[in-house]
Amino acid sequence: MRMGMRRPPALLRDPVLLGMGALAVAVVGWYLAGPGGSVLSWAIQTGLDVCVIVFSRRLHALNAGDRPARRFWRGLTVVGAMCATGDGLQTVLVARGGPGTPISIVQTSLVVCSMTVVVIIMLRHPLGDTGRLRLRLWLDAATVLAGVAVLLWYFALGAHLDSPRIADRVLFAAMSVVMLVVVLGVLKLILSGTAPFTRLAGVAGCIGVAGTALGSAATIIIIGSNPRVETVASLLSCLLVVASLRMQEVQLRQPGEHARAPRRRTSVMPYLAVAVTELLLMFALGATGADPRLWGVAAGVLLITLLVVTRQLVAFHDNNRLLTSLDRSNAELRQLHEELRHRATHDTLTGLANRALLAEHMAALPPDGGVSILVLDLDGFKQVNDHYGHHAGDALLVAAARRLAAGIGERDLAVRLGGDEFAVVLPGSTPAAARRLAVRLAETLSEPYDGALVGASIGVASGAPSALDALLRDADADMYRIKTARKAASVVA
Repeated sequence: MRMGMRRPPALLRDPVLLGMGALAVAVVGWYLAGPGGSVLSWAIQTGLDVCVIVFSRRLHALNAGDRPARRFWRGLTVVGAMCATGDGLQTVLVARGGPGTPISIVQTSLVVCSMTVVVIIMLRHPLGDTGRLRLRLWLDAATVLAGVAVLLWYFALGAHLDSPRIADRVLFAAMSVVMLVVVLGVLKLILSGTAPFTRLAGVAGCIGVAGTALGSAATIIIIGSNPRVETVASLLSCLLVVASLRMQEVQLRQPGEHARAPRRRTSVMPYLAVAVTELLLMFALGATGADPRLWGVAAGVLLITLLVVTRQLVAFHDNNRLLTSLDRSNAELRQLHEELRHRATHDTLTGLANRALLAEHMAALPPDGGVSILVLDLDGFKQVNDHYGHHAGDALLVAAARRLAAGIGERDLAVRLGGDEFAVVLPGSTPAAARRLAVRLAETLSEPYDGALVGASIGVASGAPSALDALLRDADADMYRIKTARKAASVVA
């Protein structure tokens, strides 16, 4: 590979997806130019159902910690098992009875039940929006659903209304309703931004599900009855559903390359539904041989719709640009606010908490819980400051603050009270434990600092968090007693 050449995306180099693409090409060639066969088509369908089970189980495992997503993929595993059972039974029946074997009522019932399970798990998945945002979500989904319903009526349900068998009409009506609700559920999840799948995988799955209902009937209307073409349309739709699951798995395993895109504030899907419906209207008018007057009205409606949609999309673009600018400004304001708050609650030299944060921290502690406070200063700091200068003194304070912060626990708080005086807040600590920590900190702070040698005197006080001033006063008095005793001992020595 030459230097600088970019690798193709993971989806394009995934061997499973490439294998599915090869299978799609083979299906088209086998049924359009080859021998075909109904037994093979049902066997392929059963194999695809098994793939749904496998991929759903893998996605269930990949979503550890996300309970709604795991529930979704667990339900889809059940759906795959039901479809595999029904299609496997039909494969056996066709193998025994020949190509003219009717579809078993068991297979049909299992498919309808599986689609019902899909509807339940999708409608149970939580939505992230509330109020008017949720209303907009449902309006967008309903608009797209209406477009799908028109396609379903024209290509599937409407084409079978004149069937002599009432059972066929009821079956196609039930399947159409279920498919519509499935598409509504997928659209709801895609538009809400809380879907357990990415937008690409969701759209591919939605097209595949809709294709299982529209594909065969659409081919009949467009090119006439051709069992081979109908079989290809059905298998390719099912293959796309399985491919969408694999897309989701690949994107989950490649978080860097397939990072979740930020949710769009507006969706173009409702407008695509409008465009598709308008094109279908023109197609239907051409098929019925409408007169010029009707064609003129239809062309006017199409033009007006196009202009209105274009105007709305331009407004959406301007609004998105304005909202993006506002988001950037809000992010900068939040960052500035955090910086100002940090400056107001932390010491500028050492980075430790200051007295303001100390008071805030103590007020947030449980009032009935005990707390210990250490108050310390550096013995000999003034001599270092006077002999080496303030720059050296500041460097010593920074180094001492680092040792102090490193020597306490995660729940503890180190504070600079001013000058060379520090404090440590120990929530829930007993007086004995606080004394032991004070001894360790005194040893740590007394180690040499790049040639400079100072000591540390540490006083301890324990009590209620509400008595901050009294605790500081008692710890400060204890510190001076220790300092005085140390000086007296050195004089005697």
